[in-house]
Amino acid sequence: MQYSKPNNDSLHKVIAHYLPAAQAAGCFSALEGLSGGSLHFKIGEREYTARRQLSSPLPGVSLKRHYRALTRLPAGIGPTPVCLADGWLIVEWLAGEVKSEPACARALGSLLYHLHRQHCFGWRICLLPLLEYYWQNASPARRTPYWLRRLKSMKHSGEPKPLRLAPVHMDVHAGNLVYQHNEIKLIDWEYAGDADIALELAATLAANNINGDELLHAYAGFSKIDLKTLQRQVTRWRPWVMMLMASWYECRWRQTQDRTFLTLADEAWSLLRATNQ
Repeated sequence: MQYSKPNNDSLHKVIAHYLPAAQAAGCFSALEGLSGGSLHFKIGEREYTARRQLSSPLPGVSLKRHYRALTRLPAGIGPTPVCLADGWLIVEWLAGEVKSEPACARALGSLLYHLHRQHCFGWRICLLPLLEYYWQNASPARRTPYWLRRLKSMKHSGEPKPLRLAPVHMDVHAGNLVYQHNEIKLIDWEYAGDADIALELAATLAANNINGDELLHAYAGFSKIDLKTLQRQVTRWRPWVMMLMASWYECRWRQTQDRTFLTLADEAWSLLRATNQ
């Protein structure tokens, strides 16, 4: 995944057009994250986040979909979008605390249930095209026979049939959770789309050090879904999620040469092998 080099001149033009009452923006600062490409800036007392369009877009990922997802969400789930123009997505900054420790399983289950109750966005998340893309764009030296066998097996079996189709975030982790008083809100909706609720739950469990039984028990209670049925479906999605994570890290390693991604990829491969599926 590659972001084009930030051009503050083009961003200033977008700000001048869509925030005409504002004075010139002050200091821009890069936001941390594995993807990169986001800037934080302040105008008067108001703060914003600006994200630059990908120079090499991934399948199923675009600022247009990111913007559309935010415009379709009710207040209280994510940030308020300002505009999408000239390759920039600007949203209002969500003030609050981003914690390093895992979220409360019940609170996280409530947040995801609230999201999954909304109307679908209108585009499906398909993992196979992403997995193939990551394989093709990973370092040749890192493409192992095991990886290829798993990819071929998944292509043969196909993705699990959805238990319940809903709008999903697909990148729920501590860094994307903003605590405001007694509420939790989600930022960074670039991977959002429509998918099985169990896929979202499997991805959330893989990305967070939380008690899986507690999260699924809480979610099953909110959604009135049989707990064992939900657990079985999450188990079906778990190897897909681990494969997706490992492949994404491999692709990022080739693009950035940041050894952090090698470490994360190796950890994901170990977890995937441990599934024995």
